[in-house]
Amino acid sequence: MSKVRLPILLFALCAAMPLRAQGYFGQNQVQFHKFNWKVLKTEHFDIHYYPEEAQMARIAGSLAERSYARLSRLMDYQFKERKPIIVFASRGAFAQNNVFGDLGEGTGGVTDALRQRNMFFLTGDLGEAEHVLTHEMVHQFQYDIFARGRAGQGLETLQQRQPPLWFAEGMAEYLSLGPDHPATDGVVRDAALSGKFPTIEDLERRPDQFFPYRYGESIWRYVGSRWGDAIIGEIMQSTPTLGYDRAFKRHIGLSLDELAGDWKEAMSSLYLPQVGQLDRPRKIATSMLTERKTGGIIPVYVAPALSNDGQYVAYISTGSLVRAEVFLDLYLANAQTGKRLMRLTKSTLNPEFEELRYAYSQSAFSRDGRYVAFTAQRGGKDVLYIADVEHRNVVRRLDTPLDAMVGPSWSPDGRQIVFSGLTGGISDLYIIDADGKNMRRLTNDVYGDLMPAWSPDGTQIAFVSERGPQTDLEVMRFGRWRVSVLNLQGGTIEVLPGQGGKNLNPQWAPDGKSVAFISDREGIPQVFLYDFADQQHYQLTRLVGGVQSVTENSPALTWAAGADRMAFVYSENNGYNVWQVDNPRQLKREPYRPSPVVAAGAPRVEPTLDTAAIRRAR
Repeated sequence: MSKVRLPILLFALCAAMPLRAQGYFGQNQVQFHKFNWKVLKTEHFDIHYYPEEAQMARIAGSLAERSYARLSRLMDYQFKERKPIIVFASRGAFAQNNVFGDLGEGTGGVTDALRQRNMFFLTGDLGEAEHVLTHEMVHQFQYDIFARGRAGQGLETLQQRQPPLWFAEGMAEYLSLGPDHPATDGVVRDAALSGKFPTIEDLERRPDQFFPYRYGESIWRYVGSRWGDAIIGEIMQSTPTLGYDRAFKRHIGLSLDELAGDWKEAMSSLYLPQVGQLDRPRKIATSMLTERKTGGIIPVYVAPALSNDGQYVAYISTGSLVRAEVFLDLYLANAQTGKRLMRLTKSTLNPEFEELRYAYSQSAFSRDGRYVAFTAQRGGKDVLYIADVEHRNVVRRLDTPLDAMVGPSWSPDGRQIVFSGLTGGISDLYIIDADGKNMRRLTNDVYGDLMPAWSPDGTQIAFVSERGPQTDLEVMRFGRWRVSVLNLQGGTIEVLPGQGGKNLNPQWAPDGKSVAFISDREGIPQVFLYDFADQQHYQLTRLVGGVQSVTENSPALTWAAGADRMAFVYSENNGYNVWQVDNPRQLKREPYRPSPVVAAGAPRVEPTLDTAAIRRAR
């Protein structure tokens, strides 16, 4: 059996559906809740929502009109009909849709060709909401161009001229994210370093091996930087008549093979010079979870969490083919040897665990190592579970009225758990007793509050959100994630100064005097440390591959306070292994000073605000 990496497997099972959406409808999808749909009308869209997400629906309407203004201008194309946008308040609610059915956690949104319905769910992350909404809107443009402005028409032409996934999904990613996207840089850099750069034929024949979202985005980014973004709309509008290959030839004067050759050369010239200045993980760390040590049908290890003494690590992956452990489950391994010890959940046999959460979430050990807290979907919403490690069973299920619960972290005394909860599409921090009682809300605002980590002395909680000077909610401008610290005594929140790029997954040092986190401020996600005493940032890793998991929003870092041992997911050669380092503060050198980052494409053009559209959406 050929080995298929987890991201590609998730793509193959989930992400291929949007382009071929008309081939499947989910009328028989299990539904746990009846949604009382309302409609908010903006100038170009009908926003379908239910009452509890009314505030986010208004925000979605504003974002939709802003994205439409930018995309219609860039593509030189306007909708003739109003388009539907269907907003779900959570992943669990989205899984109950009866249009496509449950497409799995790897899918954040979907658009069908027949009615051009833009469907997505909210995660409590405002920036990601805008990304997914705009990504799906690009598909609405693509389908509408094939339909010549009348939804439901042009399906035969679409079937005949069906653009490949790299073309359609890559365009949607580039036009929704812009040229500055380290996750795509990581995939393409990896291909350049490994010598496994795909051809156009590879992308079209083997999307299971070459992730078309990332490679396609990189191709469109190269096209935009060389010929200007307006050429993308010209190519798209010619595709229904000429086909995508001839459309490229007409507008850029190159065949697809010639384009791919130029793209490969440009990317190699961009990324290869960086190698000499960067390290392989074995220079600073030792391997923990690998195919040789840990096994698994898919040797990819997601969302690791170390026990306090550093002896055990919990992670999400697959197990033995002989025992039919083919779906994602929570496993426990010996952190010293990497040997898989036990499976803590059995998703194929137990309806309690319809789906484990690995985006925005990782499991957490109690300080004494007796229990592991984790979240999973049950009955259309998230539930917080507590498993007994020694007896290998779930001993407690914490049900709440919330739609989603991710990122649990234990208090030092083991009596409480902090987590990020979602209601009405808005995420806030919550605390709940370990017996499921006395839940209370710590934050209450529209900011996305995610990945909380309780400090060793129990007085503070570090987390990530869009808070900071780069965010202005009045004009819907969302900065990238910043690490913030909540003081439990006074309720004050401090955004750590000097943060660049996207920052996530904070982990406290054992003495509570510093906090480590992942940051892509240098173009490649690395581990950084902020020291509260000198108020300086320190870069701990300088690795060729990224410290990142299967999605750019998944936790990839854990720090065992009792053992002073850090573990991280390292991405290289399309693999995701876990490495560990003792006393990671030994990696501190001089305080971090920014260095120039070479962009892989043209400068990002920030969308302009359509204030009239916002007023109409309100």
